[in-house]
Amino acid sequence: MSSRRVVLVASAGSAVVLAGLFATNSVDDALRVVGAKPKPLPRSEDTSLLAAVIADQQQVLAVALGAAAAPVVELLSAQLNQLGAKPTKSAANGDLKTSLRQAAKNRATDSLSAISPQFAQVLASMSAGLTQAVTLA
Repeated sequence: MSSRRVVLVASAGSAVVLAGLFATNSVDDALRVVGAKPKPLPRSEDTSLLAAVIADQQQVLAVALGAAAAPVVELLSAQLNQLGAKPTKSAANGDLKTSLRQAAKNRATDSLSAISPQFAQVLASMSAGLTQAVTLA
């Protein structure tokens, strides 16, 4: 039979382990180890990165609309739709090739900042598409 002291120490140890898992965003990994399938939720870092990516892509789309570059508009609109955003309809002035090159660099950098491997792959793919779109501008 366990003493109260053993039960208290075990409970405190479990609480510390759980707090550590939550603090390091490792709860999903621990659940996978024991065979459970956690419901995927976006991490706050990726959520804020997604918002920044959408805002940047909207700006590039506005420049593409201003330049009347239909293939680039189609590509950027498709990317924004896949990110869950509604593409802008407003046009802006600017150098489209420069905007595309900068956006491609930004998406490559963003892919290194992403926590989720799947989100990193999406951002890297977007970077490649934007690099190729320079030839369409």
